[in-house]
Amino acid sequence: MGKEAQIIASLFAVMEVDDFSLITVTQIAQEAAIGRKTFYRYFKNKEEVLERAVEILFSEYAAFEKNYSASNFETLIYYHFSFWRQHCAQLKILYKNDLMLYLFKQYQQRIPQLNAAYIRRAKLDPSTAKYANAFTTGIFWSILYTWIENGAKERPAELAKICAAFLK
Repeated sequence: MGKEAQIIASLFAVMEVDDFSLITVTQIAQEAAIGRKTFYRYFKNKEEVLERAVEILFSEYAAFEKNYSASNFETLIYYHFSFWRQHCAQLKILYKNDLMLYLFKQYQQRIPQLNAAYIRRAKLDPSTAKYANAFTTGIFWSILYTWIENGAKERPAELAKICAAFLK
C-alpha cells in the first residue's frame, strides 16, 4: 500500500472512533505510522484526504461502464448498488461523521461525464442536459443516502425492484 492509500485508510480508521471534526493531522499520521512531514508531502489537511478518498471511489465507479449505462432503470440501480455495497463500510463512516455531502459533490462533478452518451443519444439541448444531470445526481445520491441511513440492509436487487416499482 502506498503512502497516499495508507493515509486515507488511517483517516477512515480514526473516523471509526472519533468524530471527523475533532480529528487532527497528528492522529492520522500516528495511525498511518508516518511523521507529520510525510503527511504534508501528500495532503494539505484532513479535508483534502477525505476529498481524495471520495474521488478515488468515484474513479473506481466510473471505470465500470455497467455502473452508469444500462438498458433500463432497474438494471442501472442494481449495478449502482452492487458497486456501493462493496464500499458500505466507508459509506457508513461517512454517514456517521455527517460527511455524505462529499459524495454529493463527486456525484455533481462526475454525473455529466457519466451521462454524456445518454445526453448525446437523446439529443438533449444544453439546458435540458443540465437538469437531466441534476436529476440523476439527486436521485442516485438521495437513494444512496437513504440506504445508508437505514442500515444498508437491502441487497442491490431489492433496491432495484423498490426503485422500479415507484417509477411505474
